[in-house]
Amino acid sequence: MNRELNEETLFSNMFGTITTKRITYFAKKNWFSGGYREDIPLKQVVSIRHETSRNIFWGLTFLLIGLSCFSGNDAKYFLVGSVLSLLGGLMLWGSPTVNVVTAGGTQSPATGYPWQRKEAEAFVSSLRNQVFTDN
Repeated sequence: MNRELNEETLFSNMFGTITTKRITYFAKKNWFSGGYREDIPLKQVVSIRHETSRNIFWGLTFLLIGLSCFSGNDAKYFLVGSVLSLLGGLMLWGSPTVNVVTAGGTQSPATGYPWQRKEAEAFVSSLRNQVFTDN
C-alpha cells in the first residue's frame, strides 16, 4: 500500500524553507552568488550555527581610502569615495552566515547581507526548534 505523507511548511524566508520533513536551503550563497538549492532531511541535520563575519582590516582600509577621496574637488572622487566608504562600512557591519551541518559531516554555509541578520537568526531558531525538540 502506497500512501502519501503530508508535508507541511513550518517556516520560510530568504535563507530557506523548513517543512515537517526537510529543509530546502541555498548552500554556498553569498553576496555575489545565489548558491544552489539543497534539500536536507531533518533527520540528517546534526548542527546549526549562526555566525556574523566581519572583515575589520579590509573594512577599515576601504573606509579610510574612501574618506580620503572626499578631499578631491572632482565628482569622480566623490563617487569613488562614496562607493569605497559604503563597501568598508558593510564589511565592518558584518554579514550573517547560517551553517547547517549534516550527519555526513558536510557543511552548507549561506551568507546574507548585513541587514538580513534578523532573518538568519529566525531561520536558525526555527530549525533548532524543529530538529532538537521532542514532538
